[in-house]
Amino acid sequence: MQGKGENGSEDGSRRKRLRTGFSTGTAMTAAARAALRRILSGKAPSWVAVRLPVGYYLAVPTAIVAATDLEAEALVIKDAGDDPDVTHKAAVLVRVSLTAVEGQCSEFPRAHPQASLGEGAGSEIRLCAGPGVGVVTKPGLAVPVGEPAINPVPRQMLAENMAEELERSPWGVPLESLRTRGSAHSGPEAFGRNRHVRLALPRIPGLSARVLLDVRVSIAQGEELARRTLNPRLGIHGGLSVLGTTGLVKPLSHEAYEETIAAALAVAKAGGCPSVVLSTGGKSEKLARKILDGEPDEAFVQIADFFAFAVREAARMGFDTVVHSVFFGKAVKMASGLPYTHAHKAAMDLKVLVRCGERVGAEPRVLERIAQANTARHALEILLQEGIRDVVRAVAEDALRWSRRFAGAGVRRLRLLLFDYEGRILADVAQEGGAEENTA
Repeated sequence: MQGKGENGSEDGSRRKRLRTGFSTGTAMTAAARAALRRILSGKAPSWVAVRLPVGYYLAVPTAIVAATDLEAEALVIKDAGDDPDVTHKAAVLVRVSLTAVEGQCSEFPRAHPQASLGEGAGSEIRLCAGPGVGVVTKPGLAVPVGEPAINPVPRQMLAENMAEELERSPWGVPLESLRTRGSAHSGPEAFGRNRHVRLALPRIPGLSARVLLDVRVSIAQGEELARRTLNPRLGIHGGLSVLGTTGLVKPLSHEAYEETIAAALAVAKAGGCPSVVLSTGGKSEKLARKILDGEPDEAFVQIADFFAFAVREAARMGFDTVVHSVFFGKAVKMASGLPYTHAHKAAMDLKVLVRCGERVGAEPRVLERIAQANTARHALEILLQEGIRDVVRAVAEDALRWSRRFAGAGVRRLRLLLFDYEGRILADVAQEGGAEENTA
């Protein structure tokens, strides 16, 4: 996500119409569909139409990079539009092999219920995480531990599109030939143990045999790219996640960031963390870690500007304690009761500083200087010059009161660490059972 820094300053960029892209789940599905079409028809499509979860089709450019009678590998270049996504322009490679079988495909234990798309469907996909696609190692995510980090919606999207391709294709390769030749692979060992999952295909009208599709998904440089995401912290090892709930990527989407926050909180909860530390970015998290050095890595969650959403989610998940780590500019917006603190949506209003100053008995001369300050940073400089730290503490207390309003009774203890722009602690305020406690 881009925008403004965690200290509350504007980025000044001109707003423009932003281009929508498509998700890694759509890229995976398009490549798989193109590879299957090459097997079935002998033709190498330059694009395929992918049915999205939102109900319509999207044309996605594809390229076939390798093919035999029973196996093909296709490439799709992920296009995230104007979203600042680390997966933008990533090469998504999908290898598909086709086998027709007489009986039920039952070599693998059934996946979790969300993966099952049709009761009694005899045809299946054996989905494998290839190089650059992560594997889940911690509980709390939408995918069970040990499975490829390919989320439920992309899995469903893949199964539905592959079934549709099987139904619509002219079947240039006869099923009898598939029966006699067998699979292009020797079995699950060819795909790597503990990196595959079985998906049931919907029933396919007119298909005379049960079909097994081996699908291996890889992302070029995925392991390197994943280091720039939250995957290591979420316990996803070995590469990127294949994501998407609509199949599309909306630039700078609130929904995408909220999903990331919720996932990080879920991992912390599943890991047994009683407390969670909500920071506005990397700098404030680093400062909080120095003070809270006993907290596990999973407890630290960066929430950017999503103040109210993060607190409500933490309360809903049942965390005992929520700690905020913020710089002064964000604290001022939190103290104003703004649920979302980005500059474009929440202009800085220094009236809250004046009210805090009045509450602690600041001189009218100082209140006037604060009211005329250009920025929160400027106002803080004035307060520190005047030696009035009580106003700073009052801001922290008001921010914590709003946190309590958003959290309700779901969180027992709230705490706020307030830093100046050089990283020095300005205030450490806690609230338990409705009463504020000043610890610094």
